[in-house]
Amino acid sequence: MTYFLRLLMCVLCVTGTAIAKPPLLMPMPASVTNLDGQLQLTSSHLSVYLDEKYRSSSKLLFENAAFLKNFTSVTWQDKRSAQLKLEVAAWLDDIPRLDIDESYQLIISTEAITLKSQTQFGMLRGFATLNQLLFSAKTPYQLNAMTINDTPTYPWRGLLFDGVRHFLPISDVKRTLRGLASAKMNVFHWHLTDDQGWRVALKSYPKLHQVASDGLFYTAEEIKDVVAYAASLGIRVVPEFDVPGHASSIVLAYPELGSGTRLDGIERRWGVFRPLLDPSNPNVYRFVEDVVKELTALFPDHYLHIGGDEIDDRDWQENTQIQLFMAKHKLSDTHALHAYFNQRVANILAKYNRKMIGWDEVLHPNLPKQTLVQSWRGHHSLAAIQEAGFDGLLSSGFYIDQPQWTSYHYRNHPEPIKSKTLSAKEVINHSAFTLTRLKGSSVNGKVTVFRDTQSLLAALVSIEGKGRFITDQVLQTEHGFELLIDTWMGPTKIFVGKTKSDRPAFVGNTPYEMQSEPENKLSLRALNNALQDEQGKDKSGRVLGGEATLWAELLTTESLDTRLWPRLYAIAERFWSSKTQVDERDMYRRLAVMDEFALLHGGKHKQQFSARLKTLLDDNVTQDEIAKLLKFSEFIEPAHYYTLHHLAYLRNEYHYGAPLDKLVDVLPVESLMLREFDYSVDDYMQTCSKSLETSLQLQVDEWRDFIKHNKRLIERITEWQNPYLQIEHALWSKEPQLIINNNGTVAQLVASLNRYKKALKICSSIT
Repeated sequence: MTYFLRLLMCVLCVTGTAIAKPPLLMPMPASVTNLDGQLQLTSSHLSVYLDEKYRSSSKLLFENAAFLKNFTSVTWQDKRSAQLKLEVAAWLDDIPRLDIDESYQLIISTEAITLKSQTQFGMLRGFATLNQLLFSAKTPYQLNAMTINDTPTYPWRGLLFDGVRHFLPISDVKRTLRGLASAKMNVFHWHLTDDQGWRVALKSYPKLHQVASDGLFYTAEEIKDVVAYAASLGIRVVPEFDVPGHASSIVLAYPELGSGTRLDGIERRWGVFRPLLDPSNPNVYRFVEDVVKELTALFPDHYLHIGGDEIDDRDWQENTQIQLFMAKHKLSDTHALHAYFNQRVANILAKYNRKMIGWDEVLHPNLPKQTLVQSWRGHHSLAAIQEAGFDGLLSSGFYIDQPQWTSYHYRNHPEPIKSKTLSAKEVINHSAFTLTRLKGSSVNGKVTVFRDTQSLLAALVSIEGKGRFITDQVLQTEHGFELLIDTWMGPTKIFVGKTKSDRPAFVGNTPYEMQSEPENKLSLRALNNALQDEQGKDKSGRVLGGEATLWAELLTTESLDTRLWPRLYAIAERFWSSKTQVDERDMYRRLAVMDEFALLHGGKHKQQFSARLKTLLDDNVTQDEIAKLLKFSEFIEPAHYYTLHHLAYLRNEYHYGAPLDKLVDVLPVESLMLREFDYSVDDYMQTCSKSLETSLQLQVDEWRDFIKHNKRLIERITEWQNPYLQIEHALWSKEPQLIINNNGTVAQLVASLNRYKKALKICSSIT
């Protein structure tokens, strides 16, 4: 067990007094009641009671239940003498559905465990909790007596898994499913087609996988096996085949279905491309129906995702036949044409007893109301989906292919917590800003800083195309205002001054160029109208939950897990647990445990990073040297948001053939060591405790000693030579350091040390 994990699991406060801590579970259950005593089990055997009429149905579930694999043997027993008593009210069909009852009650006494649930799927969620309790037990196989009552907040708790951009084999799929089950997730959204490939073998259109897959695809037999395996874990499998856009693979295999652009080979670049299906061609709808017919035979879930996003409409605009079709059907623009296409597709899906899911762009008043719309654009888009009366899912803010701090995902509620309604009594500053990205258009917006009715600072931030954000995280400085908002990019820190400013913005740990300039102030009435409009929207559609997304432009089977774990446990908690579960510090305490727990289910996040380290060194590298390099990696983080994507684009490496062989490609997304250091600095700043000051100084001294004595080893990694020098300078400098544009690699360490130096000054001035 690492020093950091031991520190987090400690239950002593600064003064040494014991504090009761919640159990080390993630997601956190709805309620936990501690009881007196413990139950002692053994690894050799577990006796289980289940009503005999359910025992044959339970075979597959028990074979794949991770909890039961803690024991050498598991046997049936009568209810009176069983160690684990399973009381399931009703055994449903093998395939889970939306809105099934996943609640459970877990009673651990000094004599036995009783797990009660309405369905077998609730039983599986109880198994997941038991597995975590066993893992974190201080004494092996000893469980504290307690009662847990638990039920999910949202019925849809998913992960989008992109097996297209880089093909991810079935072994990756099943390993990921086991991890999802351990986090009580219940939807595996399988992205199967896109511009860069068609990954499912179909009999009706065989050229799709023969011509447009490089021979890398999932067979019907493999898919059926995955669906059954997922069901045994209580997970639904929802397929996505993308139409009418992201259709390069379709147009390559069957060009007669396209709207104009022809292709000579598989699309190797990443991005948005011109090929679209032709909505005026009757054969396109025949194609869609044939594909749907085969997919519904493979995927029994009632939902089928049709993509529908990122339409480049140039082919539709330039195709005479399509323009005539639009005129005939009185379709005013390509948005209306897209809606017409989606209506036809929705009718086809209904014929096969399927409901349609699409991304934001499918939203249109003429869509069937049972359509489920998934937001990748942001909360403003999800609000529009609800206002239009459609049910929605949130994915914006849960893009885990992007490096982001876990706390950012944790604050990202599918339905934001309703706080007090803010209104302004004074407008202080109104500025325009432009944030320049490395690729794509700039982010333009307005900031209005105001004092609310309690004389506290707050701000309204309006961003073109992305809606409005209200924040009370506003700090007044000598030259202006620094504010923090959670945007679709990540936790975004921007500065607006009393005069024109070019102070950089930060997206997470990564600086971006930004210019801001004051403008004439909004009137108080206009500001309050905007605040009221933003906080008082009427929404009739419900939010079913959300999905984390794992897009695979920069992911391969060698790096997959480094983006999944442990962050996905915190996102799972956001979907499962109460909205009031918001303590970020306690989340990180438990996340450190989940970082190790994920290994039980085959998580390879640590193995993948170690393997990459070894490939960059000679064969004589020792385990001790690898351990030291792993320790050094805790000082750095990959750049946040899409910075790695944008840098690859600027290097002309944003394509399938680009090597993903750098350490940054598998570097852990977040330094949990630095996060805990920051929390200790916060404690010190509040208490100015001498013991904490000594502890923090010892930590910094340890870091300095480590850096000093391992320079030669660390600089064997070419990629780390510059970060090493920056870290060395930051550790020995007595004054706070400017965080330079280094693509985020050492920005968090510099920020942490600056906080520490600030705390030392504050406390020294007090004493």
